[in-house]
Amino acid sequence: MTNQVELSPVYQPLLLDGTLDQLQQLRIRPMAWSCLGGGRLFSDEAFQPLRDELDRVAHELNAASIEQVVYAWVLRLPSQPLPIIGSGKIERVRRALEAESLSMNRQQWFRIRKAALGYDVP
Repeated sequence: MTNQVELSPVYQPLLLDGTLDQLQQLRIRPMAWSCLGGGRLFSDEAFQPLRDELDRVAHELNAASIEQVVYAWVLRLPSQPLPIIGSGKIERVRRALEAESLSMNRQQWFRIRKAALGYDVP
């Protein structure tokens, strides 16, 4: 059993509304769609601070792309979401799979969250 939820640094309400907590309690692993914000992550000027932070974390983790960092960010959640890649391009799928090997620490995860929200995380 699973549940598809929109989840990305660009769209984070599920982190606070109890959805992911409930899925975790029910032992239902969510499938995360729109991890890249429907492309807005790359095209919306408002997300430039987020792109900058993702780029810094990508450099720290020796990641090939900020896409990998986003997928690693999603995978780091306790409910262990399964990112839906949304691409049939084999190279993008390969890069996304490599996100599993990235060892993102808690500080990096929160830096990304803070950059996406535009304010400090309590």
